[in-house]
Amino acid sequence: MKSMFTEFLDSALEGTVVASFSKLGYEARQNLHDWEPVDTHLGGQSALVTGSTSGLGKAIAEGLLTLGAEVHVTSRSKERAAETVEALNQQGYEGRAVAHSLDTGDFESIVALVSEMTALPNGLDMLINNAGALSPEYRTDARGTELTVSTHLIGPYLLTTRLRPHLTEGSRVVFMSSGGMYTQGLDVDHIEMSKEHYRGAVAYARAKRGQVEMVTHLAPQWAPSVIMHSVHPGWVDTAGVDAGIPGFGKLMGPILRTAEQGADTTIWLAATGGGKADAGQFWLDREPRRTVYWPGTGTTEAERRRLIDWLDRMIEPALS
Repeated sequence: MKSMFTEFLDSALEGTVVASFSKLGYEARQNLHDWEPVDTHLGGQSALVTGSTSGLGKAIAEGLLTLGAEVHVTSRSKERAAETVEALNQQGYEGRAVAHSLDTGDFESIVALVSEMTALPNGLDMLINNAGALSPEYRTDARGTELTVSTHLIGPYLLTTRLRPHLTEGSRVVFMSSGGMYTQGLDVDHIEMSKEHYRGAVAYARAKRGQVEMVTHLAPQWAPSVIMHSVHPGWVDTAGVDAGIPGFGKLMGPILRTAEQGADTTIWLAATGGGKADAGQFWLDREPRRTVYWPGTGTTEAERRRLIDWLDRMIEPALS
């Protein structure tokens, strides 16, 4: 059981933001809470990890393979997924990796993957929605929807809801969000940015806020048969960060987390479901965290319902 002093120190660390999100926060909490290695055996269970050929996604896939899971690895390029899977399966992990192509901004690609996943004989035990990127320039998907919100929010919502009937009892669903979401509230009317007002970091933050609020709303409804959470990995040293926010990695490099550190809580949640914590929490370093820091970024339940209604309308073309 955590002592009041331990909780006080963790809360104080959280309030620093920079230290909390950096590798310093990870290492401090690892020692503060005396974390045990994740050793849950996942043999016989299957996991889908989207965007898992590099960075956080690959680290998550490797962690689940170590625990014995069959891990379905995705990339927009089937060839890249196949190359990654071949390399992973040569590492001697207990689990086995399987390659698939997936573009979370493409409804046809999502529906095709769902068809492949529904062919699994025993269903899907873990779904990690990790795929996505921060685009500094305005881009759209084939339907004309701004690409950041399409790939991070609409596509993963379609994937998750279409897979729901095939998730096993007690399955775990995790959305990889970001601390960037703290800078934005949920405003459904402006969640998709226009070309005229587009700023990549803002579009990314709005989509990630949408993920968190979507999970907050849906998770209690899906529990306990499906345990759903969202995760903030901290500030991680990945190619995606360098590409999306030029200069950030150079400025923050010495204190950025490794991909393995950023993946730790997601692996832990996928393996354990988060223990006795309520479904729908926002996690950082194996603890639920508050979702609001700044005034004006709080969200009402009515706005969360509007978000779900908007998402349902946005995925209608894939259901017809």
